[in-house]
Amino acid sequence: GTSDPYVKFKLNGKTLYKSKVVYKNLNPVWDETVVLPIQTLDQNLWIKVYDRDLTSSDFMGSASVTLTELELNRTTEQVLKLEDPNSLEDDMGVIVLNLSLAVKQGDFKRNSSFTRNLRLSESLRKNQLWNGLVTITLLEGKNMPRGGLAEIFILLKLGDQRYKSKTLCKSANPQWREQFDFHYFSDRKDMLDIEVWRKDNKKHEELLGR
Repeated sequence: GTSDPYVKFKLNGKTLYKSKVVYKNLNPVWDETVVLPIQTLDQNLWIKVYDRDLTSSDFMGSASVTLTELELNRTTEQVLKLEDPNSLEDDMGVIVLNLSLAVKQGDFKRNSSFTRNLRLSESLRKNQLWNGLVTITLLEGKNMPRGGLAEIFILLKLGDQRYKSKTLCKSANPQWREQFDFHYFSDRKDMLDIEVWRKDNKKHEELLGR
């Protein structure tokens, strides 16, 4: 026979996107692009396929994607086997997606937990030896030396991990509002090193304090 398939994308039971219907086709091509907002990565994205009917829609199988397994800023093709525990069919077919994960630029507070989640999942793949996460939020400076004249940035170091803040210019009370994550190794005695640097117009950098 034939079917009129369409797809729903769901997170936490909520439908975030519904595709168009491809009529009378068992090998449908949607070629649709959608951006789904995601707050945390510790959840599965569900892809559910339905057959459009005049009165109701018949379920044709589903598949899920574990978000923590996606790589940041890299598009990967996923061929997902559709499954339905209530169906007698052995082969429900597959659905093919190109998936990419990106951090939305914008509000600091809204993105911080997502970015932390993201860095955590990436690091988990690369290195299983650390056993904690230290999150440092760099808020602001007050009465910075020569702050009214120079551009100021902060260097944060923990062991061999380094972060550099953005460079803020000509303010004695610079507002950074930046967040940095360091891996914590309980078997090391690393100190958190915080350095204040100034940068002048000639690309010259000078340590103001530690």
